[in-house]
Amino acid sequence: MANTFEIGNLEVLVVSDGDARAPATVYFPSSTTEEWEPHKRWLDHEGNVVFPFTCFLIRSGDHRVLIDTGLGPTKLWAFQGGALLSELAASGVRPEEIETVFLTHLHVDHCGTVALPENGSLRPTFPNATYRWTGAEDEYWRNFKAEVPGTKFNIAEMFSVIEGRFHAAEDGASLAPGVTVIGTPGHTPGHAGVVLSSGTERAFILGDAISCPVQLEQPEWSGMGDVDPKLARQSQEAVVREAEANGDLLTACHFPGLTFGRVLRGEGRRYWQAV
Repeated sequence: MANTFEIGNLEVLVVSDGDARAPATVYFPSSTTEEWEPHKRWLDHEGNVVFPFTCFLIRSGDHRVLIDTGLGPTKLWAFQGGALLSELAASGVRPEEIETVFLTHLHVDHCGTVALPENGSLRPTFPNATYRWTGAEDEYWRNFKAEVPGTKFNIAEMFSVIEGRFHAAEDGASLAPGVTVIGTPGHTPGHAGVVLSSGTERAFILGDAISCPVQLEQPEWSGMGDVDPKLARQSQEAVVREAEANGDLLTACHFPGLTFGRVLRGEGRRYWQAV
């Protein structure tokens, strides 16, 4: 089920490619069961954090920008996505309409639908799109030689399929009118989010700069996927402080509910309230 939001003149379609679940104290290894007691609203009945593979389609005038592509058919441990295209189709969106695919980073649960099998080989899923992410992210993964835990996804094959379609998008780059890249390194070396601006309204889409809203209440907690936890928390703090001060909307790719929210304060701590 998709949700639609308007940020000024920008329209945002929020869809999920699927979801994954992980025990809270496993994904956030510095946390304890006791520390999670006041934060149980973010957990399922079995004590798991639920991570939807959320993707965002931005309509800016005649431009169509897709932010992240979910996990797709590739397995990540026991989890699998693959719902993105059907969710887009249900909202009347064809892959051919999308002119830009921006990936916040190149973890498989964000790039798994960039290319899909067709007649025995991979083909770009969005045939008319330019594929964009930061240069630092591109360099990191092109030189990454270790096996990625939990998946057999071959990122080198993905690179080869979209060769010639990639164009780096650095901090401050415009993806379409009102759609701007914001650097948020730490989760991965070249991780970046997106700022949506139209008129007096503004919203942040943060990829995995924040994995779960609990990190606003416990800003020292880092998820198991962070390459540089200290830098990730610095990036989080910079964006969250700005969103809080200005009353901007904010979401991230694994936040629950396929929705935006606002950063508020209560009892001396920040928290995220869905709109």
